[in-house]
Amino acid sequence: MKKKLVLFVLLMMIMIISSSCSAAQETGQEEESYIAVEVQTLQKGTIFVENSFSGKTFAEKNVHVMPTLMAEVLKVYVAVGDEVSKDDVLFLLDSENIQNQVDQAYLAYSSALTNFERTQEQIEAAQDSFERTKELYENGVVSKAQYDQAELAASGKGLEAASKGVDQARLAYNQALDALENAEVTAPISGTVTAVNIIEGQMAVNSQPAVTIMDLDNISVEISVPENLINQLYKGQEARVEINSANWDQTAQITSISSSVNAMNNLYPLKISVANDETIKAGMFAKVTINTDIRENVFSVPGDAILNKNGKDVVFVEKDGLAIEKQVVTGLDTGRLIEIISGLEDGERVIVRGQNYISDGSKVKVVRGE
Repeated sequence: MKKKLVLFVLLMMIMIISSSCSAAQETGQEEESYIAVEVQTLQKGTIFVENSFSGKTFAEKNVHVMPTLMAEVLKVYVAVGDEVSKDDVLFLLDSENIQNQVDQAYLAYSSALTNFERTQEQIEAAQDSFERTKELYENGVVSKAQYDQAELAASGKGLEAASKGVDQARLAYNQALDALENAEVTAPISGTVTAVNIIEGQMAVNSQPAVTIMDLDNISVEISVPENLINQLYKGQEARVEINSANWDQTAQITSISSSVNAMNNLYPLKISVANDETIKAGMFAKVTINTDIRENVFSVPGDAILNKNGKDVVFVEKDGLAIEKQVVTGLDTGRLIEIISGLEDGERVIVRGQNYISDGSKVKVVRGE
């Protein structure tokens, strides 16, 4: 009895295993008869070419303050990093020698005025004398030489020379006054002090900047653009600016495009204005992305979806489980997407993966996609 039971169990196990193997074989055959593909439903949209450039940040206003005279530095009021407003005093120069020059120039100017007034009085007197001499000459009382001498004295040439002397003295005096005012050097713009090249007790010279001020509220990102792109860009065009060191990633606008090429690199300089949030410093590196060749309301597919067969561009679309080959006419190639000008219709399911393993009429199974 036990032997019959064991034999029955063994027979049942063999039948179950055989049945499972047959089912597995049938399932495998069914799966092998299809090719798995990924599809993308075709619809219109916007495509463009994305152009990336490396750039650097610069302060839009960067002013080097130069002393206008050589003098000892008495006091320096600013340090690197200080914020200053326009007309704030930056440093003070010794004005003692300048004051002496002002005093001397004033004396020279006063002397020139006095000389002019005296000369004017002399000419007025000479003109009165000439009128009397002229009358006497006409009556034959005085000689021709006396007449000519009186006429020359009344001509006013001396007054003209005295007037020029006054003008020159006035100019020298005004220049001395300007120099005195320049002893107190003020900020020409508001901004941040980025360099101080003078110290108290040192002679200030006008051959190098004493103080440098940058307006960091507005930053320019400067890039260089090749000639094949320059005519596709314009002032006001949007650009994406990424400054990793400042954790800054925003859209800005092109503010200037050079019309002449940089002879050093044969590229065209371009500036993009960026509103600073106090994190951007001058000299930081930036990545700039500008879109060109923009196509709106067009069909496009991934570049890998297009195959070339016998010199013709084709794509496969999925319909009712079958792959259907379609010839297409292509347009703009962005590097990722390719514009489809004709050959496809809105809503078709384009095979974008697995297309290299199928042919027209192949059975396919969509495993991913819209």
